[in-house]
Amino acid sequence: MADHVHIRSVDDIDRFRAHLLTFLSGARATVEEAAVEVARQQAWLDLDRRKHWEGEVWRRQRKLEEARQTLFQESIATQRGPASFHQMQVHRAERSLDEAREKLKHIQFWSRNFENRSLPMVRQVEQLHTVLTVDMAHAVHFLNQSLAALDAYSDRRSFVSTSTAPQSAPSSDEPPVVGPDGGEPIEPATGNTTK
Repeated sequence: MADHVHIRSVDDIDRFRAHLLTFLSGARATVEEAAVEVARQQAWLDLDRRKHWEGEVWRRQRKLEEARQTLFQESIATQRGPASFHQMQVHRAERSLDEAREKLKHIQFWSRNFENRSLPMVRQVEQLHTVLTVDMAHAVHFLNQSLAALDAYSDRRSFVSTSTAPQSAPSSDEPPVVGPDGGEPIEPATGNTTK
């Protein structure tokens, strides 16, 4: 088994860790924003839109009652059939009230069903948020520990190699060949040897 390794990519691991931290920062913000947006939509349906259309139904109901009252008063005052202008006002108010009731019905439907339809996706977003905040935090911690261990190993290896370096370097450009028992280097043969 080898007693050392050749480390070449510590900087790559460090760059990967930096990119991962940048990604996690943006991803967490996006996931949190998505969760807030779902809650905001639920509140918009339940509070804002429902109150708006309930108010519209009430206002349009009052307008219809006023139009009917005016039509009734006009028909009594003239002792004739109802005036076409006032009939048209009543029909317009009825259509407007029907539209408001229909809108309110849609809002009530979506208000009831929004949570049921969004809940599976919200759970997936929550799981993703857990992965980003917990699991990826463990991954970053592991990378930090790995980098610290690799830095310590590199420092130890450089210390060992400088303290045990031979006083005279070999004259040839070829690296020395290590003996079969892992002992002292053997100088390469320079000439032909015969037995």
